Amino acid sequence: MATPKVDWEQIWYQEQKEVRKLAKRANQRLVRLEQAAAKRPEMKNILSFAYKSAMKDIKSTGKQGKQRWSENPRLVDMYDNTGRSIGGVNLFKQNVLRLRVQKKMITEFLGAASSTIGQGREYLKEGISRTIGIKRIWDKSNKTINKKFLNKYDLRMSDDDMKRFFESKKQAKLEKIVGSSMMFVVAAVIKKNNLKSNKRELEKFMKSHIDLSKYDLSPEDIKSKKGESYKEYLDRLRDYVDYTGDEVLDDMITKALKEGVNVNNIFI
Repeated sequence: MATPKVDWEQIWYQEQKEVRKLAKRANQRLVRLEQAAAKRPEMKNILSFAYKSAMKDIKSTGKQGKQRWSENPRLVDMYDNTGRSIGGVNLFKQNVLRLRVQKKMITEFLGAASSTIGQGREYLKEGISRTIGIKRIWDKSNKTINKKFLNKYDLRMSDDDMKRFFESKKQAKLEKIVGSSMMFVVAAVIKKNNLKSNKRELEKFMKSHIDLSKYDLSPEDIKSKKGESYKEYLDRLRDYVDYTGDEVLDDMITKALKEGVNVNNIFI
C-alpha cells in the first residue's frame, strides 16, 4: 500500500493559523510586562526574565523593526545548498519547519510563569486555583522562597542564582516538568550537586550517591553500559540513586535530567 502524500501546503496554512493566534497572545503579554515595568518601580526588573528570552528569540527570527512576534507569518523564499531557489511543495515544507521553530519559542514564552503579571490562573484541581505570574513570583522574595521551599532540604538560592535561574530558557521547561513550587528545589539540588548532562560526570556522581550494600549491587552495576544512552542510564539507576533522601523529589530530579535540564543551562 502506497504511503499517503503529505500535503505541506495545507499544513502550512494550519500552522500559520495557529502561530497567528499564539503570536497575538504573546505580544499582548509583552506589552503588559513593558507597561508594568514602566509604571511600577518595584517591578522595574521584570523584563529580565521570560521577556528577555523572548526578545532574543524574536531577534533570532530576523524580525525587523519593533520586537514583536509576527502575527501574520508569510512564506519566505528558500534556497538549496547550491543557491538555487526552492519552489512548490518543498517551499511549503521548509516554511512549515521554520514556523514550527517559532511556534516552539512562543509556546515556551507563554508557558513561563514570568510571562504574565498575575492575571492568569493555575487550576490545581476542581474548585481550587491560584494566581500565577511574575507578580506572584516577585512577591516571593528570595528570602521567602528559601524559607518556604528550600530550607527544609538544606538548600538555598542567592539573589544572583534567582536572577540567572529566571533568565534561563530551561526555567519554563523545568516548571512544566515539576511545577512552579518544586522547580526552585529541583534547580537548587542540580546546582548543589553540579549535575551535568555528561554521562561520565553522572557516573562519578552515582558512585558516591548509591548505597551498594542497601541494594545488593556491585560497582559494576552502576557503571554505564556500552551503547547505553544518557536517558537509559538514568532510568536504570533511578530507583537506587539518592539525591536528597526524598523519593518523590529524587524522581522529579531524574525527570528533569532526562529532559535535558542540568547545571550548565538552568543557571545561565
